[in-house]
Amino acid sequence: MSDTKLFSIITVVKDDPEGFAASLNSLEEQTHRDFEFVVIDSSSGPAAVTQMLEDSGLNGDISVRYQWCTPNGIYPAMNLGLDNATGKFTYFLNAGDRLHAPSILEKLAQKLDGKNTVWLFGPVEITDHVRNKTTTTPRWDYQKEKKNFFARGLFPPHQGTIASTQSLRDLGGFDPKYSISADYALFLRLSQVVDPQEVNFSIAHFATGGISTHKWRESFRQFHEARTQILRPQGIGALREQLWTRWHFAQVWIYRELIARARR
Repeated sequence: MSDTKLFSIITVVKDDPEGFAASLNSLEEQTHRDFEFVVIDSSSGPAAVTQMLEDSGLNGDISVRYQWCTPNGIYPAMNLGLDNATGKFTYFLNAGDRLHAPSILEKLAQKLDGKNTVWLFGPVEITDHVRNKTTTTPRWDYQKEKKNFFARGLFPPHQGTIASTQSLRDLGGFDPKYSISADYALFLRLSQVVDPQEVNFSIAHFATGGISTHKWRESFRQFHEARTQILRPQGIGALREQLWTRWHFAQVWIYRELIARARR
């Protein structure tokens, strides 16, 4: 019987013990235990994280592997986690992210059981602390978005995506040249290999405030660059991608301007 776990859950943390505690707690609550936990820590003082791991309810029945690394950006750290993963499927639950319910890994395991699924996606809950509002991402029509070269940028976040470890490695992991959108670029590349399976339950919860939120113009630029370099649309397809990109950029700009004016 193979000792390979079904899931490798990877958490990247940097000077965020409270966020790490929330992520750890959501894993401790999981009813499905066929997973390993890989922690990549770039904190200036790692003692808090290591102490939480020692005191956690994962000790005993779950393999926990911890590695400290020199701060070099989130995507190199995520690649290091991928290098250390031994599970069949890899899921990134970075510090502050939480699985939506104690049954999530069990539900995902049921969806993957006996199937040749390479990757799957589902909704996530997102909390905007500035607006004090929590929303669930709308259903993502994968085939419709694919026809439009994913130009609206509505790819599921990594918190709502799980993929086979080998498929992510075969694609080279996260390309750090996309400093904001390497997860988007990686799943774009994966979409060119095989289509995903969709689940209809919320997988995780996370809060806005990441670098792609603050540097949204740069994220748009990187999304567009990733699409043109990976999908390589031609002719009408290229024009459609350009129009969708400009239209979605305008929508986001107007929305942010209205929010900014309302706060003045």
